[in-house]
Amino acid sequence: MKNKKGHFFPGLAVFIVSLACNAPAFSQTAPGVREQIDRIQALIDQNGGKWVAGETSLSGLSREEWLRRVGLSITELAAPPVPDSPADRVPSGVDWRNANGNFVSGIRNQKTCGSCWSFALTGALESYVMRAQNTPGADLDLSEQVLLSCSGVGSCNGGTLNADYLQTTGLPPEADYPYTATDGVCSAASAGWQNETYKINGWGSVSHSLSSIKSALAKYGPLPTAMIVYEDLMHYKSGVYSYTTGNKLGGHAVLLVGYSDAGQYFIVKNSWGTGWGENGFFRLAYSELSSVTSFGLNTIAYKSNNPKGYYAAPTGFNSADTWVRTAPMFEPLLQWSK
Repeated sequence: MKNKKGHFFPGLAVFIVSLACNAPAFSQTAPGVREQIDRIQALIDQNGGKWVAGETSLSGLSREEWLRRVGLSITELAAPPVPDSPADRVPSGVDWRNANGNFVSGIRNQKTCGSCWSFALTGALESYVMRAQNTPGADLDLSEQVLLSCSGVGSCNGGTLNADYLQTTGLPPEADYPYTATDGVCSAASAGWQNETYKINGWGSVSHSLSSIKSALAKYGPLPTAMIVYEDLMHYKSGVYSYTTGNKLGGHAVLLVGYSDAGQYFIVKNSWGTGWGENGFFRLAYSELSSVTSFGLNTIAYKSNNPKGYYAAPTGFNSADTWVRTAPMFEPLLQWSK
């Protein structure tokens, strides 16, 4: 996938390049997938890691096919920063899949298209709608293909975490333009899809720090975020991932849905299908914020229609908070914090 020049901190960028250049590349022909997995697991155990490597739906693919599973250009976000919440309003753990109901939509599969950015942005919108309408567990599936084919934010060669299109135009249900794993053309969408869209009220950037990310996740719901993917992640089966070995594949967008201070990890929704990871999800160590994976380097939040609604009181999203999907007249009244 093509990646634009990122805006990393200079020291971190040098460290990432250095490690990636010296890490062993995994071949898909020899010594074989099973041997690769065994070698990774041995290194995990040797380094005191807390995750399990195993055969996943991606393990047997070629490196070229792995490269099609990433596709994020990590660039400076042109959005105002989200203010942090008071420390006493940030809980020690969050899981939006179990917050008096499930506010996380189902696992999707981007397949052989570098559209991870579209899946992360769309998944966050699905969660936003469920929270705003207080409909946990809703079978909500919005069209990643419309974002891919109509927004100009990116293509199968990659994109960015820019949510302007979700604010100005929004996304319709999946049925209006089913996912094709190709760039497609906007004219292929169902006629009148613009009248069926769900929108956000606005969006902002989240600082690259543990406290800021936790604060935003607890207050605004699931967050589109970025990381650098390395080859060992292709074989992630379970546990708390931390980088162990392998070459860099590229930038990747995912959806952050929870965290645990007790376990010192994030809970993340991926877009590689249910045959990878923990039924499509993975847990990732807090320490990966400052490792070569640079987790959370780009993170955004969608403006909440209930700025005072925190995770600690998810039932606070009552009828007074219900968001009419096409009611932009109220947007100027909604602020990041009250």
